[in-house]
This record gives sequence, C-alpha cells and structure tokens, in this order.
Amino acid sequence: MALDAARGRAVLSAYDRRAGTTGGLYLLNLRALDAPAVAVTPLATGLRPAGIDLRAEPDGALSLLAISRQEDGSATVERYRLDGVALTHQGTTNSPLLCRANDVAFLDGDRFLFTSSHGGCGWGAVIRDNVLGGRHGFVGLVENNDARVLIGGIGFANGLFPDPSHDSLTVAATREEALLVYHLSDPQAPPRRVAVHGGPDNLTMAPDGRMLVALHPSPFQLALHRYGWPGGAAAPTRIAAVGPAGTEILLDEDGERFPAATVALSWNGRLVIGSVTAPGLLVCGEAASGATGSSAPAEPPATR
Repeated sequence: MALDAARGRAVLSAYDRRAGTTGGLYLLNLRALDAPAVAVTPLATGLRPAGIDLRAEPDGALSLLAISRQEDGSATVERYRLDGVALTHQGTTNSPLLCRANDVAFLDGDRFLFTSSHGGCGWGAVIRDNVLGGRHGFVGLVENNDARVLIGGIGFANGLFPDPSHDSLTVAATREEALLVYHLSDPQAPPRRVAVHGGPDNLTMAPDGRMLVALHPSPFQLALHRYGWPGGAAAPTRIAAVGPAGTEILLDEDGERFPAATVALSWNGRLVIGSVTAPGLLVCGEAASGATGSSAPAEPPATR
C-alpha cells in the first residue's frame, strides 16, 4: 500500500498468489472507512504487482512505480502518472536484476531504488538463501533506466524507505529479523542494525515519525500458510512502530482473524493493514500515536 495523505486515499497492490491469477492496482478512499461497505476503484488490471511507491509532482499529479511480476519468472518496474482516478502508463524498466524485485521507492523524479529478496533468478538462488541460510539479497538503483546493485549481502531484502532529508535508507532484512539503516550518501558503510520482533516486511512512516513495520514472527508458519500446506491455515500477524524511543507492538495476533500481515498504514488515528493472503484489509480503531518505547504486546485495538 502507498499512502496519498493529501487526498485521503491509498493505492493498493494485490493479486491472488495461491491461485496464480492476476490482480492489479486499486485506489482506496480512506475517508470512506466508516461506511458499512468499502469498495476500491480499479486503476490497472491484469497484473501481478508487488511493491509500489507514490511521488507527488509539481503539477499536482502523482507518479506511481509498481513492480510487475511476469509468468516467466522475470519482473519489470512500471511507471505511471496518476491524475485524479486516471492512471496513464509512462514507461517500463527491464533488467535481469529485477527478477526477484520486492519493493520499490523513488529517490527523486528520475531515480529509484528497489530491493531484491535473493541474489539470482532461479531455484538455485532460492535454495542458497532459504535453505542454506545465505544472505544474497540486495538493494538496486535505477538511474537513466539502467539498473545496478547498490548494496549487497542482505538476508532477504524486503521493504525499503529512503529519507533523503535525513540521509538515511531503511531496509527490512526479513531473514535477519532486523532493520538495516544506511547512509544514502555512503551506502557502502556498515549499516546501523535495529533488531525487531520477527521478520520485517513492508515499511511505512506514521504521522508521529515512527516507522510502521509488519512483522512475521514465524517464517516457518508463514511458509506453510503462504503455500497452503498442511498446518498453514493461519500465520501470526504483528505490527510494530519503531522510533528513537524504542519499539512498540501495536497489534499481535495468532492470525486466525487476519493472517500474515505484510503492510500497515496509519491514517487519521487508525491502522489499515494488508496481508499476504487475506481477501481484504484489517482496519484497527487506534493507530500509532506517541512513542512509548514499550516492546510488550499492546492490548488488542478495536477492529473490523
């Protein structure tokens, strides 16, 4: 999910991974969350989208980046212009480095970053990391439509959040159960590591300046659930807010109600949460507000 706070809406990236069917990009009116039924507006269909990012342009429109996974195992990054509810395709970035692309984020109007969960395209790369414990995920940079590796050696690089105003780049290292914080001006310098309570997935920023992180407490249970294997009816859901004062667990559940959360947005005092498999979103009545530094599970908020 990518937040368009100025207009009170979010762009969603979704498709049915288990069924292998396509999905697309959708627009959610966050101001309609109190309605008995909340619908989304399709922006682009027939896609298998992964990570997305939005950027406000000087003319009031938005630029949208979306990783698009292909049936042959490759992936591209598609660039769009979002003007109101009209989505216009503006270009495609192709590169072998994108085959395991996971998340994407603008650096400026022309350059963007992406994460790759593994260091290669075939099953050998998956076995090397997932089974043998390798750390070959990386952050890539696309400049002048050319992709290159910027930072390597990451244990399943997942969500990323660049903050040029603070010269920082935060990367979710899922298999390391840590956030890695790099200097954008010197990305080869050793990162600051922030341990978290599970494998971090997507990252967003809350209004109070803390990082909202969807966490997977059990990679094994997540795998069972993701592939629909025996014993995988549910996988735990955990959402944390990470800031200078520490880590606060905002939501911690067994996943029976809403399994395997992958992303959370804070909007108008609420959390809006997405999942790897759930057919909808979870809306919690209380979002992150005021860092407490607590790492203990919070009381379950009101949800629907």
